[in-house]
Amino acid sequence: MADLAAYVQRTAGLPWAWGRQDCTIWVADWCIERWGADPAERFRGRYRSETEAMLLTASGLLETVAPEIRLRRKAAPAEGDIGVIEFRGREVSAIWSGSHWLFRTPRGIAMALGKVIAIWGD
Repeated sequence: MADLAAYVQRTAGLPWAWGRQDCTIWVADWCIERWGADPAERFRGRYRSETEAMLLTASGLLETVAPEIRLRRKAAPAEGDIGVIEFRGREVSAIWSGSHWLFRTPRGIAMALGKVIAIWGD
């Protein structure tokens, strides 16, 4: 199984880039590493700004990404599972660390116990 701590350490300092290294692409890159599938394949390179990302997810992040995720929906997360959480009134893609949700911000990796909207994993 892929090593979540190593993934976080390796990617935490990467520069933020909409459509290449943002909150949703960061989680999708983890999916590639852990499960060998890219739930963001259809979206990569289709947006280059926050405005374009918002237009792409206008129906909501969950509604946009859920059809692309080929993992089992779950009621409770296990370490390394992915999800969509609500953080400060926004839906964000995140990875469960075992104790907190991890997500990518322009300043690096953040963690929170945000309201869970959906979870996927093994």
